Amino acid sequence: MGYRVSALGLTWALAVCLAGCGGGGGGGDDATEGPATDATPLEGGYLVASSTGASGQALVLPDRAFWSLSGFESSGVLYIDTLTQGTVSRADATVSASDLRQYDFGNGVVRTAGFSGSMTVSGVVSGTFSPSGASVTSLTLTPAEASDFDYHAAASLGTIVGTWNGDSLDGSSGSVTVSAGGAVTASLSGCSITGNVAPHPSGKNLYAVSVAFGPAPCILANSTASGIAIIGTAQQLVVALTSADRSAGTVFLGTR
Repeated sequence: MGYRVSALGLTWALAVCLAGCGGGGGGGDDATEGPATDATPLEGGYLVASSTGASGQALVLPDRAFWSLSGFESSGVLYIDTLTQGTVSRADATVSASDLRQYDFGNGVVRTAGFSGSMTVSGVVSGTFSPSGASVTSLTLTPAEASDFDYHAAASLGTIVGTWNGDSLDGSSGSVTVSAGGAVTASLSGCSITGNVAPHPSGKNLYAVSVAFGPAPCILANSTASGIAIIGTAQQLVVALTSADRSAGTVFLGTR
């Protein structure tokens, strides 16, 4: 089972699309509206819905880097169990990806994956997600409302400073401390981690993170990882990291 995230303060600070949700930023029926134009941005925050019943949140960064967390909702709680990371491409209204990695913490596997779909003029992306060794699924990404997540606001280092207590999706728990200068020190179930965090160079509402893991019992023993961090409206810290060769990933969820 994945780690629980309240539906009132979800991982990216996006309101997850539970029963009856109309989707943020969209307008009209995406089955009948026209295809995306050059003026339709791909960059930004999204709500994710899968034909498997999974739901979650995703970000597409200016360099087309894609980060997504997903899981299954129960009684207003989203249980996160999967990180998907890679790069998306766009040609006119066609959106695709061939280098995705799906880190399935619930089943303890890492899959390569691809995506092929299209984008409507309102910014809704829909298509098929094809993971290796697993069933092809349908995905819909609906733009998040700015009131749920202000992607275009500049992140401040001061906002992330402090000690955050929580869990990682790899099964470890403990604390992560960020100093006023952006130095990161962490202790998670006996694993020592050091690194740095800074506002993301894109100038958007996220942070760039790089860390070095100590020896065993670290899940990524004696290796480095990099990724992003987000602070949600419920003051929940989310750090998503992948190893340099992308063979492994981890996600930390914490509160102060």
